[in-house]
Amino acid sequence: MNQEEKLLAASRPLGVAVELGASELNAASVYAKRVVLTGELPALSTRNGHLCFQNSLRLLSRIVGILDVVVPDASEDLQREVDEIVASLWSQGTIRRVRVEDNTFLGASAILNIGSEVRPDLPWTSILANGWVARCTSGSRPLPAETGQDNPLSCMLAASFGVTEVFKRIYAIPVDKAAPMEDAAFSLFELSCTFKDCGPPLPNTIALPETLILGAGAIGNGLVLVLSQLPLTGNVLLMDKQDFATENFGTCALLDSTDWIGNSKAKMLAEWLRTRSTLNVEGDSSTIEDALGTPTLKNNIDLVINGLDDVGARRAVQKLWPSLLVDGAINSAGAAVVTYSISHRRFACLRCTFREPNEDYIAQQVEATGLHKSSLEGDPNRLINDTDIAAADESAREWLREQQRQGKTICSTVSTGVAENLGLKLAKGFRPSVPFVATASAALVAAQVLRNLFWPEQRFVHEFQFGSVFGGPSTSTAVGRRADSECECTKNAGLIDMLIARRGGKRIEPVRRT
Repeated sequence: MNQEEKLLAASRPLGVAVELGASELNAASVYAKRVVLTGELPALSTRNGHLCFQNSLRLLSRIVGILDVVVPDASEDLQREVDEIVASLWSQGTIRRVRVEDNTFLGASAILNIGSEVRPDLPWTSILANGWVARCTSGSRPLPAETGQDNPLSCMLAASFGVTEVFKRIYAIPVDKAAPMEDAAFSLFELSCTFKDCGPPLPNTIALPETLILGAGAIGNGLVLVLSQLPLTGNVLLMDKQDFATENFGTCALLDSTDWIGNSKAKMLAEWLRTRSTLNVEGDSSTIEDALGTPTLKNNIDLVINGLDDVGARRAVQKLWPSLLVDGAINSAGAAVVTYSISHRRFACLRCTFREPNEDYIAQQVEATGLHKSSLEGDPNRLINDTDIAAADESAREWLREQQRQGKTICSTVSTGVAENLGLKLAKGFRPSVPFVATASAALVAAQVLRNLFWPEQRFVHEFQFGSVFGGPSTSTAVGRRADSECECTKNAGLIDMLIARRGGKRIEPVRRT
């Protein structure tokens, strides 16, 4: 990978650092810092500790340059697994497994520990997960050491929080923008920082209804990773029109090989998941708008998991009217989930919740690229063409021709334009992002799927978000948006029920609390 490609791969995480007011914005100096990933044997001997370690390793590889991985000598199985993962990971720099020595932690810019121990004398963060509860601290009080109740969802969230803390240190995020987390704890079951226990055990087998996963980008990568760690059965269709591009290396947790670049996101992730789970998975390189023209989707799909951060696609996929639709969303700092359930139809569907965007971000994209707004208002995934270049600002045409020669799409052209002007122009449409915010959203999405499928008597939460993953779970809020009386979800309720009944789904009445 040449220097230009490395800059492009770094553009989205660096863009987030810009927005957070980071004082360390030079890619070379950021990637020269050494980070250590380590763990305590009691924690790593459990499956939760194991998954926290593996997830953290994948996420750290996206954002750091020098990563030293320390696995206790007594954990030989994990050592072998880590060696296999390290050998396959993409990285901006070097990843190596090292032995614990007296100077292992000296000079490290950040240390992420899987366990309960704290070290206030070092740039130290500890994470743990137990049941549905994820914990993280960069403070001075040890974490509760319990890790015995397996749950991959909390492991994903704990890793997301831990890598967030590493990011703050190595990118020098100001404390007034994102203070270190201390004794942060969050239950994905109760969707709360205050919870009564670690939640119920997961079923031994989780049978999914006919499922569509829409989106194979950063959130989709997190979803596929956590789904591979669950005991799932069923049929899954994974859909995304885009191909992987170089800029995705910085945000997609599973993108490790340059062989994936230029290939279908949906098909590559489907193959990855198919070989690592008992799910029957297929990938489809099309848009949801095109796919809605085929009867197969409407006649079969009863669960939609959306990880495509696009308003038009969200509004389109709602037209399938599944019994359950769970939508993940991110911005540069926040992670959110919106849930539509046919059992709680007084709450808004995605067509009520999301409105078509205004033109403000289009103007920012025009400034960043020189493209005319007419080129930016259509499909962002199409290739840039001669018409786009002819309509563009004259000063940008030569640069745009080079993007065309490289086979760039409108979306990736926007990404490149911002990368080359990093710190000067951050177009909203570019969407600076980091992988750990996406995996935090994926954990929320997976939790809402399982909560609604297996524990429908629990409090229904329509919209939930971490306002800033950098601020930790204390920034979380829940909102219940009511359905619009003029929306199809209200006006055509009877037809929706008929559609669900015809495909074999059933409306499950929620258990009422007394």
